[in-house]
Amino acid sequence: MRKTMILAAALAAAAGMAAAEEKRSFGCGYGGDDDRAEIDARAGNQGMKVILQEYRDRWDAQHIRAQCEAFDAGRSYHITCLDGHRDWDAIAAMVPADLWSLPRKALRPHYLALQEQDDGMRDAISYCREVGALGGGR
Repeated sequence: MRKTMILAAALAAAAGMAAAEEKRSFGCGYGGDDDRAEIDARAGNQGMKVILQEYRDRWDAQHIRAQCEAFDAGRSYHITCLDGHRDWDAIAAMVPADLWSLPRKALRPHYLALQEQDDGMRDAISYCREVGALGGGR
């Protein structure tokens, strides 16, 4: 009887770990943007807010790729919703220094150029799927 209970507990734990593995994702569900307050605090106008969001997307792609590379190499990784886990000092450092003091209208050309560029997210997610870091697997 005791062996059966121990075996049942071990199987339940293994099933729980397997279920947790199947939930690996960087998605945050349908909740609000927890980082909106951070953007509002750092950006002085709407133009700077959308530019900061573009650089956040680039940081996210780099971070996601790095976490999936760690997963693939068998190192420690953190695959979860990024809200509340971003390095905002690093994101702000990605923004060219001369943009911070510009008025909203002067920021528009830079924003439009950023939108035309590849932010790296599609490649990062594709890589993560290739190595099995997202969803289940391994």
